[in-house]
Amino acid sequence: MSEMPTKARRVVRKRTVSMMASALHALLADAEAPNLKDRVAELAAAGFRVSLARTAFEAIVKASCQVPDLILLGGLPDMDAAEATQLLTTCPVTAHIPIIHLAPGRRVPSRALLQLRRA
Repeated sequence: MSEMPTKARRVVRKRTVSMMASALHALLADAEAPNLKDRVAELAAAGFRVSLARTAFEAIVKASCQVPDLILLGGLPDMDAAEATQLLTTCPVTAHIPIIHLAPGRRVPSRALLQLRRA
């Protein structure tokens, strides 16, 4: 199996990183399917790349590995949003990430998204 030359790997990595750097990354943790599609669409319209998590445990793991710019917590089956927030804010890797709690049926707060885009 042939391997990509080192120079080519650097070029591919630079292009990927520069493309990803232009869009802010939001991690949406929500198990409620009706809200999910609308929330993903709202975040994408605001210029965010969106990663999904269906449980709080998955959200904590993804936040630690991906280090998103924003975490949104909706209805989660395995723990409440306050407990997930406490775990995320006590971890040194994720403590700096803003967290928004989403109420069922409510829209993503556009004011918070706008402030994050400006920062």
